[in-house]
Amino acid sequence: MIKFMKKELDKVAKFLLDIELTGVENIHRMRVVNQLKKQHEEMVSEEIELLKAHAEVDTNGELVRTEAGGFQLKDQNAAIEFRTQQEKLLNEQFVMADSNLNQALETLEHVVMNLDKKLSNE
Repeated sequence: MIKFMKKELDKVAKFLLDIELTGVENIHRMRVVNQLKKQHEEMVSEEIELLKAHAEVDTNGELVRTEAGGFQLKDQNAAIEFRTQQEKLLNEQFVMADSNLNQALETLEHVVMNLDKKLSNE
């Protein structure tokens, strides 16, 4: 079992993909990365639903964009509420506890713990 903050899922997947692996280690990595990507996509979808509840939508139900490329929130209160809800969503934990991934997680733990590469603070 391993826990991740939802806002970190994409970064963790990218980090794992940057490690040069072959064979079973690569297969195990891809099992974990695929789970991370699936959960990240679900979180993005949930974030869009939050946005739709607090932003202007057109007659087709599509979000209205601002000139700067963002989304037009309904008003200041909607903006505050959206950011509060978004923060709660992004700070939720995702627990990878699928027993079918135990071996893959153990493999990746070994790989990461023995990684001969300088890591940044990201």
